[in-house]
Amino acid sequence: MDIIEFKILNTAIERVLNQELAELDITYMQAYVIGYLNMNRTQEICQKNIEHSLGLTHPTVSSILNRLEEKKLIMTEPLESDRRYKKIVLTDKSSAMTTAIEEKIGKITERIFAGLSMDEIESLSGVIKKLTKNIKLKNLH
Repeated sequence: MDIIEFKILNTAIERVLNQELAELDITYMQAYVIGYLNMNRTQEICQKNIEHSLGLTHPTVSSILNRLEEKKLIMTEPLESDRRYKKIVLTDKSSAMTTAIEEKIGKITERIFAGLSMDEIESLSGVIKKLTKNIKLKNLH
């Protein structure tokens, strides 16, 4: 197996996600952040949380958040626990989009995993987690 196969798969998935989500005027990375914020509505989420949880760099998250704010999909407010930091909050506009985002991603996921058994999907998920862990461990040394 050649590692380039992972890159080809990743690029193909990104392309399909971006094409489908273009109807909502967002990229898949913007949808990813909206989904993360939606799943963590009850918590105070700031940029560092997004960077850490989603494995993204500071400049990448800054760019995504700036675009989401320009589109009026998020807003920032001072953190109650530390007013030096800003928490990121979904707007009503983005909250209304979450169902459409989930539906589009669900259809794409079904398409990608078509023909695979649940055992194959679970096995693949386990392998991907191990590979991700291996990469993270190697980056620490």
